[in-house]
Amino acid sequence: MSDTLERYTALTTEIAEHNRRYYLQDAPTVTDAEYDALMRELRGIEERRPEWVTASSPTQVIGADTGQAVLEGATFAPIKHLTQMLSLDNAFEDNDLQKFEERAARVLGLTAQSFEYTVELKIDGLSINILYEGGALEWAATRGNGFVGEDVTANVLTVMGIPRVLEGVKGQVEVRGEVYLSKEEFARLNAEAEETGGTLFANPRNAAAGTLRQKDPAMSAARKLEVIFYALGDPLSLGLKSQTELLEWLRGHGFPVEAHSERVTGWAAAAEYHHRMVAARASFPFDADGTVLKVDSFDLQRELGLTSRAPRYAVAYKFPVEEVQTRLLAIDTQVGRTGKINPLARLEPIKVEGSTVSNATLHNQDFITALDLRIGDTVVIRKAGGVIPEIVRTVLEKRPADSQPFVFPTECPVCKTVLERAEGEAAHFCPNPECPAKNYQKLIHFVSRGAMDIAGLGEKIVNQLVEAGLVRDVSDFYTLTLEKLLTLERMGEKNAGKILGQLEDSKSRPLGRLIFALGLPYVGSRNADLLERHFPDLHALMNARFEQLENISGLGERIARAVVDYFTQEKNRALIGRLEGSGLNLKSSVAAKGDKLAGLSFVITGSLSKGRDEVKKTLEGQGARVTGSVTKKTDYLLAGEEAGSKLEKAQALGVKVIGEAELEGLLGG
Repeated sequence: MSDTLERYTALTTEIAEHNRRYYLQDAPTVTDAEYDALMRELRGIEERRPEWVTASSPTQVIGADTGQAVLEGATFAPIKHLTQMLSLDNAFEDNDLQKFEERAARVLGLTAQSFEYTVELKIDGLSINILYEGGALEWAATRGNGFVGEDVTANVLTVMGIPRVLEGVKGQVEVRGEVYLSKEEFARLNAEAEETGGTLFANPRNAAAGTLRQKDPAMSAARKLEVIFYALGDPLSLGLKSQTELLEWLRGHGFPVEAHSERVTGWAAAAEYHHRMVAARASFPFDADGTVLKVDSFDLQRELGLTSRAPRYAVAYKFPVEEVQTRLLAIDTQVGRTGKINPLARLEPIKVEGSTVSNATLHNQDFITALDLRIGDTVVIRKAGGVIPEIVRTVLEKRPADSQPFVFPTECPVCKTVLERAEGEAAHFCPNPECPAKNYQKLIHFVSRGAMDIAGLGEKIVNQLVEAGLVRDVSDFYTLTLEKLLTLERMGEKNAGKILGQLEDSKSRPLGRLIFALGLPYVGSRNADLLERHFPDLHALMNARFEQLENISGLGERIARAVVDYFTQEKNRALIGRLEGSGLNLKSSVAAKGDKLAGLSFVITGSLSKGRDEVKKTLEGQGARVTGSVTKKTDYLLAGEEAGSKLEKAQALGVKVIGEAELEGLLGG
């Protein structure tokens, strides 16, 4: 393609829009490979036509925009990083690493040099920056545009493994890392969203970003975010001499550090490390999208310097995106526990990232229509986040001449009831409350690991129980006896005894697990736990008003309506009665929160006699929100001994400043 100003302008506009969707909305519309191809084309044009390059070019900025514009529509207050958070330039083949090393040698005035490098895995997550002041965690922020990020302190504090205090560390220290979701947790969240009609995440990175930017920290806590640290804002201020020493410093202060990092000599050794990681990528518990090569010496890093958006001493070597072609053999439809019709692609088996794939979810009719899928088509598949097989596109040039568009069924494939599709909804549902497929899936869901966790009741045994007429609804599980179980084919006394023991154990499961097991529409495990935290027992939830539920942060109108409708039905209330009669736990195991400080926003600074963590728990236990930075919306600054710059900012903004004595007054009033 020839270089034209029209093409260059179109490229910059298109990439800027992709950046906005990726960084601000956590909703990318292109794959990483497609985005990288656009950026490579843009860089190629700019190398040939440098007079077209402006400061606003996507090659010159970090994130979605420059300046404060990156925070337009932001959920949280802005925080300015003490030192800029940079992006990384990319490499796509071994030769790029050789060029990187030769360029570094030229910058340093060396004729030839094989540098000592630290090589690390590049986890596909969300970059965070945490400021410690005098050893105490002050705030945590997203990268944003590199200069200004969003205050996500409350949510970051829900992530396991982040030290609250750094012993022996003085002054201000910025610690940087990557927040991510494991492949297992990503798969769990999407499976739950698929079942409850929620929005699916495109990949673990977007799932992590969406989780970290929730307004309610409880929602972040319910998703098992993890974190890996790899950098400091200014490592030289601590006397560290290399990236190797920095990683040891992080480990020594309790920060999680990725285990695959190595120190190597020369670009060829770095390339060899990269290829080993490519071969092992399927075994990683997280989604990694490449490796990072860093000149190990901080003295050399300082000499090599920075561009406007990236360091000259580091480069990200991207993993190849494994996309393979196979044939679509059939499209089946299955009925979920809520009645949702789940279309499933049956594929000619093929190996993708270390495992054989023969099925892929197709979500709904709109998804199938958008891809124009037809039986017999050759399709391109990949694993979303290295986990979930998905169809990316159809290879139209290989389409059979006699192919026909797929017609979505109008009837339930099991009970033949006419399907319904509500206005504004993407999915079709079977409305028949007695649909055998729905009832069977409800039984399977009830005994599953995330619900009542009755391991001995697998699909085969549940099916036998249904066929034998021993189980019609979930309450019947608790009427099983040794004699009844022994009537099943190939059921021995030992296995039957185990099942009865597991059923007895399940009676003491937390209320949130029972709520989830009941299978209320749109209520996944996270929302079930949220309901347990707000109601002392299941009877209180059953009698809750719509307004009560709607006002719970994280639920909203649709879920509130679904909960009220479920418990309005007499058959569901009767089911709860039978479960209670069987001895199941209906009481919340979560201490009820107070509301003395409900709706108030606090910031804590300085040393407190009871300890900052303990005071924070007390405040949150009474309904307050504790944040890391002072803004005009802050209601109170709680100031202890040696209060720092936050006290000055609060006074300048007119925020009310109180001490521990005044707080006791608020709590006792």
